[in-house]
Amino acid sequence: MAWLVLALLAGGATAQTVTGSGTSGTVPVFTGSSSVGNSPLTATSGGYVGIRTANPQELLDLTGAGANEGVGKGIRLGSYWELGSTAYYADAYFGINAVLTTSDTQNGTNAFSPIYSGGQGMVMSEEGGGSGNIDFYGINWNGNSTGQSFPSAFTPVMALHYNGSVGIGTTNPGAALEVNGNVKLTANSGASITFQDGTTQSTAYTGVACGGDFAESVNVTGDRHSYEPGDLLVIDPKSPGKFLRAAQPYSTLVAGVYSTRPGYVGRRLSGAKSPDEVPLAMVGIVPVKVTAENGPIQTGDLLVASSIPGRAMKGTDRSRLTGAVVGKALGGLDSGTGTIEVLVTLQ
Repeated sequence: MAWLVLALLAGGATAQTVTGSGTSGTVPVFTGSSSVGNSPLTATSGGYVGIRTANPQELLDLTGAGANEGVGKGIRLGSYWELGSTAYYADAYFGINAVLTTSDTQNGTNAFSPIYSGGQGMVMSEEGGGSGNIDFYGINWNGNSTGQSFPSAFTPVMALHYNGSVGIGTTNPGAALEVNGNVKLTANSGASITFQDGTTQSTAYTGVACGGDFAESVNVTGDRHSYEPGDLLVIDPKSPGKFLRAAQPYSTLVAGVYSTRPGYVGRRLSGAKSPDEVPLAMVGIVPVKVTAENGPIQTGDLLVASSIPGRAMKGTDRSRLTGAVVGKALGGLDSGTGTIEVLVTLQ
């Protein structure tokens, strides 16, 4: 295809004829003062643009740049992208404020340097060999414009691997997420961590319990939702390993109290947590449902199971106290029923 271009010179006084020939679909470029020819750019009627390829397959296609064209054959916008060898054979790179200064992709000897002296940059690398792994490295200016060895002189920042593994501060994650360094949840963001058993924790252990007792997560008999914090629980003699509300005065099966706000919750089972489990407080200060059916309760009274399901009463029969005491009252109840704090000390 021949081109004929009329160009107005400065001031518009005279015109100059520019001639040349080229390939259809190729953007022309001046090859002389009055001649044009093919440029590395191509364009299709569908709006696709290619660089060094006559058949672009994407909006911007650079696949025709060649397999080993080396430095200077990439995209640079305050950064450097070297296509290098096909990723199947060697690494491919993308740099932010970093330039590839020396390269031998076949032998794996590459060097980068920040574009500006005293600056920093970032390099993304596809590991090559068909791995599908992408690694990110940080780079600092070291006074050497000829570059720093890749990746030994770089700081690992992040890794995204084909199998879904993510590394922070490491390019070799050994789990779905591996962090080489500290992890921080932003203050006052409401963030929390959910563990595999469904437990959610938003406050780290600081040596001070967030509640008032030590509890064990246990299964209860019947509908778990019919139980309430403060219920006095006993061992279920018909279902080993389960617990139910106390309903027999002076029961020696007394085990503890459904905790209102446990400070620590243990669990003897290693399997998945059951939705029927409740925290059974066995040591500490716990709100307990009580009744005055055996007389008014005063601070310091020993408490035992009553005939009202889930409630404790004052223990007055000394011959029946052994093995039946759930704890000592820290408050009083003159009549009826109520809830008081109890120092749970099974005896």
